[in-house]
Order: sequence, then structure tokens, then C-alpha cells
Amino acid sequence: MRITREADYALRIVVMLATIDKQTDAKEIADKNDVPYRFALKILRKLVQAKIVKSFRGVNGGYVLNRKPSEITMREVIETIDGKIAINKCFENPENCRNNGVCKVQKKLFGVQLVIANEFEKITFEDILNEQI
Repeated sequence: MRITREADYALRIVVMLATIDKQTDAKEIADKNDVPYRFALKILRKLVQAKIVKSFRGVNGGYVLNRKPSEITMREVIETIDGKIAINKCFENPENCRNNGVCKVQKKLFGVQLVIANEFEKITFEDILNEQI
């Protein structure tokens, strides 16, 4: 499993919004996180669609977290950007795996995948802000 650069940026954007706790425009979000502006807009659009971030339009528009940091997990943000956590191609699309359900390796890898997904689920952005990881 590899977290993409886009998911990494999304995690940092959510941390920033949780830290400043005020409406911030996309330009400032991009600049402060060293993210290309258009890429930041793409990430913000996905976060808004997932209801992690709320957007406000207009001259005084911007973005804020839509929920408390304690209600947003790392897993939710990663899966919003990268899709379901899958450490193996068989888990990305099980119906295309010839050995789905009978492969002994797949069964062990699935256990590892559950551990990883559960660990990401345990970490909230409040934990990150308080460095309780």
C-alpha cells in the first residue's frame, strides 16, 4: 500500500484547517502547504464532496472543516482521496482475482490490511493536533 502525494497533501490540508479553525481561501491553503494551487482545488473539491470540509463561495469565500477534528479520521481522508485501502491488487478488485477466497497468501494479506485500516481509523485529527499518536 502506498499513500499518494495527493492523499498526503489532503492530510496536511485537514491538519491546517483544524489548526487555524477559521475560514481560509484556497490560495492560502495551497501556499501554506506547498501544494500547487490547481492541485489544492482538486483535493479540496474531494474533501467537500466527502463532507470533511465545507466551502463558501464568493469574494469572501473559503474553506473550513465541516466537523470537529475528533470526528475525522486519517482513514477517512486517505480513502476519500485514494479510494479503499488495499495492499494488494486482489483487494482493489476482488472479482478480477482468480484465486479470490481460496488463496492462502490472500487470507494473510487481508489480515494485514485490516490492521493497517484499523490503525488509520483510530487516528483522529484531534490526536494529530495533540500529538497523541
